[in-house]
Amino acid sequence: MKNVLFASTALVAFAGAASADVALSGRAEMGIFKQNTAFSGAANEGAQFFTDIDVTFTMSGETDNGLTFGASVDLDEGGGTDNVQAGGVTLPGVSTQNRATGDNSDDGGATIFVSGAFGTVTMGDTDGALDWAMTEAGNVGNPGSIADDETSHGGYLGAYLDGANDGQILRWDYTSGAFGVAVSLEDDNGSKAANTDVGYAVGFKYALDLSGTTVNFGLGYQKAAGAIAAGFTDQGSATGVSVSASFANGLSAGMTYTDMSDMANDKHYSLGLGYTTGAISVHANYGKYTDNAAVAGGADVKGYGLAAAYDLGGGAVVHFGYGASKPTGGVTAKSMSLGLGLSF
Repeated sequence: MKNVLFASTALVAFAGAASADVALSGRAEMGIFKQNTAFSGAANEGAQFFTDIDVTFTMSGETDNGLTFGASVDLDEGGGTDNVQAGGVTLPGVSTQNRATGDNSDDGGATIFVSGAFGTVTMGDTDGALDWAMTEAGNVGNPGSIADDETSHGGYLGAYLDGANDGQILRWDYTSGAFGVAVSLEDDNGSKAANTDVGYAVGFKYALDLSGTTVNFGLGYQKAAGAIAAGFTDQGSATGVSVSASFANGLSAGMTYTDMSDMANDKHYSLGLGYTTGAISVHANYGKYTDNAAVAGGADVKGYGLAAAYDLGGGAVVHFGYGASKPTGGVTAKSMSLGLGLSF
């Protein structure tokens, strides 16, 4: 991705800052997408035009004693305009969209970090420790699609229990050689929702290099932030393990297993495959949720996703995506997209 560097020289306007950089990057997508009623809930199942623009500011700096720090904000996620009103009066700076410029206690799209010998501390719209440690099936050799169809089907598990409340996460992570560890918290105190319990997670990962083949192991546990769901005695929790491998011939593969407690789903399994040769990349993933038998009216859900891309060079890529899922005894939900991704 190309960056436009706004400030690349040392800033000496205040003491203690050795240097600071601000970079601007962007992505635009155009094409068509189609979703059936079982997927979107809308009656219109015909193809529609698709457009999306992302603009990201990335800032970085370093102190005199070697601490590095930085922040990023995604303006596609920022700029919430649907302000909350109380008694007909708009509440300044409070948006139901929880975007980067909406509510300062709930910064969706904004991430800030400080890093040093102690590791890295990150706050904002970032991964919890379980998600940080795991390699999702949709992250195995996936070139992506303009509408994320391959990771939006009903059998896919992506963010684990992140976002159970306001989605703003504090994470500490530390990496030494091939080993990494992380601990995270998700809090809802001060959010627009009623105060609820703090969520937490811990994760571990290890990378093994086998003569050109890299094998990544992930393991973690997470307890969700938020109120106890009806019919359960505690907040939901999940324990997950993942294994993935990248081979020298362009092939990649991975699998995950997640065991859940006090949730409507009991377990989740997934498998991901990817392959790249020259300008062509393809990906497929499969996932299945098993129903918690203690929850009335539930059902197992399984689904799969496909993605393919052709790199035109210069930041332009043709993308195709497809996703489908079906609960046991239910109707198949489907989505598809085809278009062009442009990176700046």
